[in-house]
Amino acid sequence: MTETGKYTSQNRLAWDEIAEVRQKKMAPAEFFAKGGSTLSDEVLAITGDVHGLSLCHLQCATGEDTLSWANRGASATGIDLSPKQIELAKQKAAAADLPVRFIASDIYTLPAHLFEERFDILFTGGGAIVWLPDLQEWARVIAQLLKPGGRLIIDEEHPLAGCMEVQGGVVRIVDDYFGRKPEMFIGWTHFSGGENAREEKYEFTWPLGDVVTALAQAGLRIERLEERPSQQGWRFEDKLPEVARIPGEYVLVAKNDREQG
Repeated sequence: MTETGKYTSQNRLAWDEIAEVRQKKMAPAEFFAKGGSTLSDEVLAITGDVHGLSLCHLQCATGEDTLSWANRGASATGIDLSPKQIELAKQKAAAADLPVRFIASDIYTLPAHLFEERFDILFTGGGAIVWLPDLQEWARVIAQLLKPGGRLIIDEEHPLAGCMEVQGGVVRIVDDYFGRKPEMFIGWTHFSGGENAREEKYEFTWPLGDVVTALAQAGLRIERLEERPSQQGWRFEDKLPEVARIPGEYVLVAKNDREQG
């Protein structure tokens, strides 16, 4: 087994373990059956009209954002490492009567037919980047999945936010922003019941510059990078004062300008 495979295999077990518990905090099928969306207004404005476009949501978990894209008119495919997360996504899509395809697969070992299909839009975010052991290979996979002229849309947590906490009204550094190495954790802190999990999981801190550089070196052209203040209340015990806002999220758009080949 490769070093990358060692981490993704263990993370698959961790995500399988908490699939049912995590699902309880997510939007139900009824929400999507009524046309609901979990996508941010900013991402929808940046992406524009997706009717008739093929869209692949990488690291989709139980597929709430994937179903949201389907409600916007995209031909949507969701891919996730965890078979149990994907099974829940399929159940939710069926209950919402939305024609979304879900595939259980490691992003580093995707089925060959996906590279033959290729997509108009690739979407990822919401804490997905920290689960990637190999950022350069991830970027190469994205470049190969995009059609000529296709776009990557990332709506992601800022890596700086994961390195800081607010304790007693004071911002404290709790992790190395330039870590670039696996950190092992047990338990999940941002949803009820996750603290009882027992499977080990591995996360990676990738500086924002590493993400941009990996995509550029894979042949994609960066069109947009916007940073936003943190909206993740669960990360902080106290609300940050307005004058002490820190980057908490970012939106990145990259385009495949290469010809077919």
